[in-house]
Amino acid sequence: MKRAYIISYDLNSPGKNYESVLTALKSVGSWARLGGSAYIVISTMTAAQIRDKIMNVMDNNDQLFVGVVKAPAAWFGLGDEVSNWLKNNLD
Repeated sequence: MKRAYIISYDLNSPGKNYESVLTALKSVGSWARLGGSAYIVISTMTAAQIRDKIMNVMDNNDQLFVGVVKAPAAWFGLGDEVSNWLKNNLD
């Protein structure tokens, strides 16, 4: 079953492996960037599976959160492209 997940991460020094983290994050399903290091993805994976996939390319001192997002939801200032994506993908 597909679910929407919010993913937020913080990459701390010294590694800061942004490219690998983003590649792993974007590989779990359809995605939209909310801003900074926050994304929403639509995936058939569980939150733990997504966490584990992204953790594989993170450093031990990095931080990661994966949680379910459901409608209703509210937002401000995300722009038309992201707003439309959210409207079309959140159940």
